[in-house]
Amino acid sequence: MLGRFGGLSKNPAARLSAVSRTRQPSTGSCNDSYSMLKKPAPASELKTSNESGKEASSPHVHGLDGIAVKALLQGAVLKGHDPLVILREAGIDPSVYGNAYAAIDGRSLVRLVRQIQFSLDDVYLGFLAQGVRLALERERLLSFLHCATFGEALRVSIRFTNAMSSDVGPWISEEHGSGLQHICKYQTIPGVDRDILVWIRFVWIYHMFSWLIGRPLALRGICVKARRPEQANGFDRFALFHCPVTFNAPVDALSYSWSDLSMRTVHGSLAEYEEYYANEPDWFATPGRGLSWHERTKQVLIELQKAGMWSPPIEVVAARLRTRPRRLRYDLALEGESFQDIRTRLRGELAAAYLLASDLPITSIGLALGYSEPGSFSRNFVSWSGMTPSAYRAAYMSDPARIAAATALLNERRVL
Repeated sequence: MLGRFGGLSKNPAARLSAVSRTRQPSTGSCNDSYSMLKKPAPASELKTSNESGKEASSPHVHGLDGIAVKALLQGAVLKGHDPLVILREAGIDPSVYGNAYAAIDGRSLVRLVRQIQFSLDDVYLGFLAQGVRLALERERLLSFLHCATFGEALRVSIRFTNAMSSDVGPWISEEHGSGLQHICKYQTIPGVDRDILVWIRFVWIYHMFSWLIGRPLALRGICVKARRPEQANGFDRFALFHCPVTFNAPVDALSYSWSDLSMRTVHGSLAEYEEYYANEPDWFATPGRGLSWHERTKQVLIELQKAGMWSPPIEVVAARLRTRPRRLRYDLALEGESFQDIRTRLRGELAAAYLLASDLPITSIGLALGYSEPGSFSRNFVSWSGMTPSAYRAAYMSDPARIAAATALLNERRVL
């Protein structure tokens, strides 16, 4: 049992001071605030009324229903805010409010949560007696964005969260050697739906740390004290986690595997985080599905080739991608690729481009691509294309489409 992190005072201010001394200094004013991390775009920028005659965020049939939307706004209502105004400012049709037969999509959910946070200046949407201001959340982000691994970032985040408010109290425990359980405590005020707060915080945690490591977290499971939520439209709001969910559990918790905890982070700045949210991520979609591992591996190999490293080992490429060689092989295999095939293919493509888009002698092309012997270049080219370099040049020199493609590739990846 790892238990809660010791050595911190029970007084929130003192605990925050203790944590602050252990992290890197931040730059800029805390008043630049988060929530994620810039203020949401005005509702006028989210409409397409001049183009299509209706708002971009008109109610959906599938997604988070209006009952849940109303629940998310309970804290704001208790603090005197008009929920319909907040919805409009988030670019969402107010008619969704409380309507079991209307719903919002994952991008609208992101905008709604951000708008509530900015309206209240409270990360926890007004659900706690002691809220957490956005400037303080910015400091928490700064405290763990520099961490090398997900596991390290998780521990730093938990320590800082414990220092922010006495109404939240996360801790971690070991699950019989199979991973860690991230247990979350939220002491909500009367008149709000605690279950919806737990869910939206779990959504944020899942997407935040998936973004941090560049791929979806492979959660081992989720436990929630609540019963299974039901919507008239049949939408399952817990399906987005892609893991077993235990309802009516004694604690609210997420379970992580050791393999994920050891994953190296691929992002480390507020600028990257701001850019991520500026692109309006879809919280109902699988996170981290930007560039595939194949594309990311390809980019690194091209950079190394331009630097003269024609056969870099997988260890070098994995280090650039902030992952482990074994994990990179596994992730590439899931995409039907192998590291060796990508490396060979990139070198072959560049050789073919030089053969068709330049008049360089074949021997010179081989030397430029790192082959010390003409015979070695010829053998490798045959294994890639099925013909010798001279036969390839003769066969396709009169093919305008191939020459155009070769010229474009050479302009992008030329090493001579």
